[in-house]
Amino acid sequence: MRKTTFWAAIAAGTLMLVGIAGWGSSDKRALEAQASTQSEATQLDAFQMMLNARNLPNQEIEDFSLVFPSTVTHRRTSITR
Repeated sequence: MRKTTFWAAIAAGTLMLVGIAGWGSSDKRALEAQASTQSEATQLDAFQMMLNARNLPNQEIEDFSLVFPSTVTHRRTSITR
């Protein structure tokens, strides 16, 4: 039991040191993405994409969220009277 606790503490300490070292050596400039071409620098126009969309598949959805009881009542007839 002591050996297991010892090695678990060593592993946890190593992971913490690796995390702190990686955090300290990170460069913020590496995280900043820059557009390499002109097409990446332009923004997408969602309205123009919707206008140019043609021949897209259609999906029919039946909405059953509001279901009302039928107003027609059927008269029950008994075979035996």
